[in-house]
Amino acid sequence: MRRGNIFWGIIIVLVGVILLLNQFFPGIHIWGLFWPILLILLGVWFLFGRTLGGSLETEQVNVPLSDIREARIRFHHGAGRLEIGPAAAPGTLLSGLFTGGVEQRLDRNGSAASLDLRAHSNAMFMGWPGSTLHEGLTWNVNLTRDIPLQLELETGASETRLNLQDLLVTDLILKTGASSTVATLPARAGMTRVNVQAGAASVEMRVPEGVAARIQVKSGLAGIHIDPNRFPASMNGYETPGFDLAANRVNIYVETGVGSIDIR
Repeated sequence: MRRGNIFWGIIIVLVGVILLLNQFFPGIHIWGLFWPILLILLGVWFLFGRTLGGSLETEQVNVPLSDIREARIRFHHGAGRLEIGPAAAPGTLLSGLFTGGVEQRLDRNGSAASLDLRAHSNAMFMGWPGSTLHEGLTWNVNLTRDIPLQLELETGASETRLNLQDLLVTDLILKTGASSTVATLPARAGMTRVNVQAGAASVEMRVPEGVAARIQVKSGLAGIHIDPNRFPASMNGYETPGFDLAANRVNIYVETGVGSIDIR
């Protein structure tokens, strides 16, 4: 029997058991157990479910910087792994290896550019339980250090690693589902605005030394862990003393459901 069928069979059985228990114990909020159990099952699958399937083709992409002076880059990524870091070579806006392929669109308006990177439509669900290839999409992307960047990420059931410390990221928007994200924020970008909209996700953010932060979190059942020594509680959230006067600072807003938020 295919392992994908086994996984979805377990999910159907789980829903049936919860419905049955809800009939016998109507006063107990048994549905509250569904999402934690589902997250555990998804985690087990992504740890051990990669042994099936074949391999995906890898596509190399290089976008020259030319006379671009600012850029907005959008990543529409499905299930799998996404890594973003600084580029080693000058004169390149973006370079990367895209396992599973990528569709790209570059628009120019004078010295400003907008670059969209999107998974192929037939690859969006790779990596999900029941799909043929369980390794999912693997994107390893390097970005220029030389110009201001606005980054927008839409990810599914993915593992995302962002090393933005040496990049001039002025805006970071992260929209994610059942995922794990670890992000090191910029150290010398002046003002960086961070907006996170997360579902059943684990989000870790590292604020470099010498960078001030203002943090607001709106959450459902998420566990919130924010370093109180660096970011004392304030009337509207958490804030580094002297935030408004800091040369380098990040303004972080997080809205999340079930999961965990860790900022330090």
